[in-house]
Amino acid sequence: MGDAVEPKRGSVLRRNRAFQRLVVAKVSNELSSAVGNVALPLIVLGVTASATLAGLVLFASNAALIATQAFGGALVDRHSPSLVLRLSSFAQASGWTLALLAIFLPEPGMLPVLILGAALAGAASGLDGPSEQALVKVIVPRDQLGQAAAVSQGREAGAGLVGGPVGGLLYSLGAAWALGTQVALNVVAGIFTPRPSRVAEYEPPPSRYIAQLREGFVFVWRQPGLRGVAIVAGLANLPIIVLPLTLIAYYQKSGEAPVAIGILATAFGAGVVAGALMAGTLSSRFRLGRLGGTALAAFALGQAAVVFTYPSLPLTAVVLFLSALPLPAFNAAISAYTVTVTPAPLMGRVTAASGVPGMLLMPVGALGGGLLFDHFGPFVPLVLSATVAIATVVVMVSSKDLRRIPRLGELSEDGHELPT
Repeated sequence: MGDAVEPKRGSVLRRNRAFQRLVVAKVSNELSSAVGNVALPLIVLGVTASATLAGLVLFASNAALIATQAFGGALVDRHSPSLVLRLSSFAQASGWTLALLAIFLPEPGMLPVLILGAALAGAASGLDGPSEQALVKVIVPRDQLGQAAAVSQGREAGAGLVGGPVGGLLYSLGAAWALGTQVALNVVAGIFTPRPSRVAEYEPPPSRYIAQLREGFVFVWRQPGLRGVAIVAGLANLPIIVLPLTLIAYYQKSGEAPVAIGILATAFGAGVVAGALMAGTLSSRFRLGRLGGTALAAFALGQAAVVFTYPSLPLTAVVLFLSALPLPAFNAAISAYTVTVTPAPLMGRVTAASGVPGMLLMPVGALGGGLLFDHFGPFVPLVLSATVAIATVVVMVSSKDLRRIPRLGELSEDGHELPT
């Protein structure tokens, strides 16, 4: 008899029902966020005509997300990550329900309640990443982590791709349609989250909560690769927030249709979807440092080009699409690297601790971008965004810690190369 044929990794993942349920949950939450990323600023701009107030709503949401993620990692490691993800999804649905009720209030009371709802949804979403990564650690074999990360990246990017135009279309039908859709999507995510019996028996760690919380941050700080990734992500997230808010405010003020604005908002996501087709192969074949240098250089070039192309919505959409193509492989490599080098009992805390530094500039970008747009128009915030993107490339290529990270197949759980 001949040797047994080893099944392809993709087919193995397709038969992994727990992973498929997790992907549905992640995509549903991502689609809800993508709808909100377009609809929420349009709702505020439509009522107040103020980019500063639109930025304030995003500031509240992002600040709440950071606060929850900072403390949520230990929560994930103390309890079933499946339970935490379900509760997080349902809490996000509650936040968007509150925002939905806000739009029916008189204008003086509408904005505070809308901010409260967005903050509640943002806070709950801070638990998504740590709980999802903790679930991946136990339901996906180590040799399939790169492929699993690429699959997740592609499908989440697809959700983002659909979410922008859908958010614009739903807003054009009425703000209630957009917010109601977000509620429904988060409920779906809660329903499809894999149950504890489908993943693993879970035993909460015995140490105290604060001590556990500290362990996650200490692990990231002592792991050079994770520390470097957190710093690079922190810089990159500012232009990721400033540029979309600036463009949405500019095109809304220019009278562009909400659907067109939604399509523009998904141009970057379309590039991510296209790039995800090769992300699994590339993230396994090349070192993280090389992937990061290429991806962030393309990202920075795109940010710089938009400074000149923003008067044309179609041309700007093309630029954003092209600038996103190399990013999925880099993101997949980061995700797989984090899962590989992190012990399972620390997964939630490490995901949270490595994500928090990368998010610190997001609220600043949201509020600062709105203020700059209202005072100076689109040019100044776009130049700021491009400048920070270029600085991110410099940090990435000059980091010895990131350049030394081996290919995923050569990694041991301590982050070093496996002996040959």
